[in-house]
Amino acid sequence: MAVELNRRNFLKGAGVVGGAAALSGAAALTGCSPSDGGGGSNSSGSAGGGSSPQGGSSALGVPANVSPVGTYTADVCIMGSGMSGLAAAITAAQEGLSVIVVEKQGGTGGGGKGTEGVFGVGSTMQKQANISIAPVEVIGREMGYHHNRADGLRWLDMIQASGANIDWLVECGVNFTGVVDNYHGGEFETFHWFAETRSAQNYAPQMTIKAEELGVKFLLNTAAKQLLTNAQGAVTGLLAQKKAEDGSDGDYIQVNAGAVLLCGGGFANNNEYLAKGHFSDVENVVRFLSGFNGDGLAMTLEAGGTDTIDRFSGLFQLTVSGAPGGEYGTFGSGNGLVVGSHSPNNIWVQQTGERYCAENSGEENWMALMTPTQVQESFYSIFTKSQFEENVRNIAFPAKSFEEDMTQFEERFASNPYNDAFVADSIEELAELASAAFPKIEKETLINTVKTYNDMCAAGADTVFGKPAQHMQALSQGPFYFIRQIQACMVTFGGIHVNRNMECIKEDWSVIPGLYSSGVDSADLWPNVYTINVPGGTNGNNIHSGRLAARNIAAFIGSARTGTISEEGDTSPAVVVWDGGAMPTDLKDGSYTSAPTPGMFGTITATVTVSGGKITDITEENELETEYIGVTAMNDVLIPEIIAAQDVHVDTVSGATSSSNGLRNAVLDALEQAAQ
Repeated sequence: MAVELNRRNFLKGAGVVGGAAALSGAAALTGCSPSDGGGGSNSSGSAGGGSSPQGGSSALGVPANVSPVGTYTADVCIMGSGMSGLAAAITAAQEGLSVIVVEKQGGTGGGGKGTEGVFGVGSTMQKQANISIAPVEVIGREMGYHHNRADGLRWLDMIQASGANIDWLVECGVNFTGVVDNYHGGEFETFHWFAETRSAQNYAPQMTIKAEELGVKFLLNTAAKQLLTNAQGAVTGLLAQKKAEDGSDGDYIQVNAGAVLLCGGGFANNNEYLAKGHFSDVENVVRFLSGFNGDGLAMTLEAGGTDTIDRFSGLFQLTVSGAPGGEYGTFGSGNGLVVGSHSPNNIWVQQTGERYCAENSGEENWMALMTPTQVQESFYSIFTKSQFEENVRNIAFPAKSFEEDMTQFEERFASNPYNDAFVADSIEELAELASAAFPKIEKETLINTVKTYNDMCAAGADTVFGKPAQHMQALSQGPFYFIRQIQACMVTFGGIHVNRNMECIKEDWSVIPGLYSSGVDSADLWPNVYTINVPGGTNGNNIHSGRLAARNIAAFIGSARTGTISEEGDTSPAVVVWDGGAMPTDLKDGSYTSAPTPGMFGTITATVTVSGGKITDITEENELETEYIGVTAMNDVLIPEIIAAQDVHVDTVSGATSSSNGLRNAVLDALEQAAQ
């Protein structure tokens, strides 16, 4: 059954197909089978087959204290419906497999809803634009950057399939502008823009509908919890837990499958894994997205797999405590307080007050900006007001005006809410304040660090770390500013160890039969530092690895495929209902403005107009909600629904839960004023 494409049913995760769906025949998709060119592959032709784990294995069954309310059976179960999960689901269905997708959020798209396009070489769009890129240009740059630590074969596979993948996405209904861009001055004209620049509008909805048309069943608000294996260690399905109506943990279900594909979206919210990957202050790391806890990695390790956390990379940044979020706040070039504080013109010092690197470490690649901090316990920035002003004026993509940025800067140091930002008229006074707040900083060491740096500036050369002369600006005229920097993580790349066929592997490099991983969970293309040299490379890998894994799963299952889904039980709800308080009654006419309420990245204020005792208009003002997700959800979905229902108790918009709750709480506050 096809679902009408509109923003509402996509964002709310509505219209998912239930029941069994018969599929006929496999689409003619190109690609290698598990036995083609990828060592350690499993060539068994039946589900759950293949070689036994070395030394045997204990089965992972349903725990004794868990009683699933329902059981589903399909050829393949996919964990996660983000960029990679959707590509894998459609490909698997086109290969004649029956597919169940478990997704812990309330809708599809995952953390990739904000991506702007896809990498591709050799697509029809490129050819029409007379653009020709030799794969060696891309691979050579990537391998060289990483001193050949990147897997060249993984890069080769992705690039060779990328053009056909773009054409396939078009066939699936994904909207591109038709423009292939070099992505803000990058070297390679490989970036294929989505028509409205975001996956939330032009990838996830179309791909979800295509999957549903092919019979893919989505189980939303259902979080994978544990893999199920047999005595030989082969994966036979997974256990998942649904959300209850109040948002708490609900009933368990069991999914039996010939293979499981993990597309969990990484572990940016998992402190243990970040620390293992050399984040030095995980308790204070600023996150951009929520809910990506490394569930797939944890389940893989429990099933006998191995990790590549020592090689993981991602979208990393330096920021400051309490910094505004949003797409160009904590991340990218947008917020003056953030960018001005980590500018290469400043002095960076570590926990004892010594410089620890050339401060232009992120000048060529801003993902490398944070790398030097990973061997330090804590780190700080020192600068003058004139330097900060210069830094802010040079922001590539400003989120605020210069005047707004400077006002925020002055307020942050005046209020000092985190006791980590100090201003003084002399370096000696500044060192006194800093060492009092952070006792490991040695006052005299900090003073000598600044003096030595100023002397090098006067001599015109950094004789310690070799920072380029254009960034050597002496701290000679106060006032002087000191602020603590902290690490930030948007998304992680890598973690689950897979082979070239996307099969999860053990310490001896043998495979775990029936277990695969794709997307950012296993994106081991950028060891330790994401280069950003290849625009859209993450999304290119998400789509390629999902499709490759699906084709290899089809070969693994072989003639044992059924092409049908069966289900038994599971009548419990899988909808999260917000209960922010009772709906006020007897509303008085007038206009009422709420107090600022927390949203995703800042506060949301709602103004509600009441006429004839009814809600007739709602407007919102927000600090930093993301335009293409939070703002769209509030204005295009929630506000019309609240007015239509005359009630704030409407569903959240999937993928914009924090913004949804912020708006509903703000409207409720305004209505409570109207009822007084």
